[in-house]
Amino acid sequence: MRVASFLIAVLLLLTARALPHRHDDERRPVDNNARIKVERADGRLDIRVRSPDQGQWIDLAGFVMKENARRYLHPVRDSLGTVVLTEDKPADHPWQHGIFTGFHRVNGFNYWKEDQGKQRFVRLLDLKETPDRVSWRALVELAAPNGDVVLEEQDAVTIYAPEDAGTYVIDFDLLLRARDQDVNFGKYFVGGLAVRMPWDGENPRHTHLNSEGKRNRECEQQRARWCNVERPFGRETFGIAVFDHPDNPNHPCGWRADEQGLINPNVSFAADWSIAAGKQQLFKYRLVVYRGSATHEQLSARFEAFAGAGFKTGQ
Repeated sequence: MRVASFLIAVLLLLTARALPHRHDDERRPVDNNARIKVERADGRLDIRVRSPDQGQWIDLAGFVMKENARRYLHPVRDSLGTVVLTEDKPADHPWQHGIFTGFHRVNGFNYWKEDQGKQRFVRLLDLKETPDRVSWRALVELAAPNGDVVLEEQDAVTIYAPEDAGTYVIDFDLLLRARDQDVNFGKYFVGGLAVRMPWDGENPRHTHLNSEGKRNRECEQQRARWCNVERPFGRETFGIAVFDHPDNPNHPCGWRADEQGLINPNVSFAADWSIAAGKQQLFKYRLVVYRGSATHEQLSARFEAFAGAGFKTGQ
């Protein structure tokens, strides 16, 4: 009887050792059918996609999320991963970071230039992967110069696998939540979500087009449903278009479209505005990253698809 008990104990011990220990943070293997995945590194997320021949994984975009610092998307590449389309900390505006958010005159302080109020990344709320998209939500605090947190920001980002060798889509939902006091935003010429392309001061070649048919500097501080920025990289042209959802306050918004290649659907274009204590405000955007020069008709059709069933340009 003792021998039998001993043999059973040995068998159980060997079986336990044969089973691998599973950690709670162990990543699941990537689906063989997946066309996009996210890899978590120190202080960042790396988004990778399968090459058109499905033979290898290539870098598409990065999300910088260092603790107690500003978070942003950079680098953002074309759908083949060969050209970086965003710029981080340009010499002319070192507070601009690829695809980022910022605000002026929040309860009197500046959260755009990083010289007064501070944006502080807190943590990821979730991170999800499916075969054709990756998504996450990031929690950010806006702290006044005295350290008091007056506003919470929640960024919900979804990046879709490229549609083809030339195009892919990013959805960006910006949720602002006031804490225990009203939060006032002063009217200003810039504020909210922004996209910064590289700029060559000696040979500036970027262009803008908006939903109203205006081009270049005519787009500045004008209401529009969407606006883009394009420029050549070598022998090819690439662009990024941003769509302002019809549910957003003050749609269609006014836009910052500056000389250095920045576009911004400005949430503070029209007038002062506020969020009452304990309340929140949601802004929804879609970005289309593409190769070539887009026509007004092409971007209008994409905006209508984003806006939802039944919406037609001109309403």
